[in-house]
Amino acid sequence: MISVEGKMIALDHMDALKETLRLLRKKAGLSQSELAELAGLSRTAIQALEDGKQTCKLITLFKVMQVLNLKLFADHALLKDEPRS
Repeated sequence: MISVEGKMIALDHMDALKETLRLLRKKAGLSQSELAELAGLSRTAIQALEDGKQTCKLITLFKVMQVLNLKLFADHALLKDEPRS
């Protein structure tokens, strides 16, 4: 989950992630190139994330979130050490 202006947004799948990243980048007034430069990534990496053509490494997500001033929250229910079936 990410916190955006005090609201929690669940990122259950890639579609939610790509749409959220695009929306927040535009809200911040950044082009893909500007976001990429600030995050230390390539413009094509940002474009691929927003288009859903590339899965996102956690470090890449953290870099983008840092630029967009976002916080990541884990669902503690998912982190319990329970056997998987």
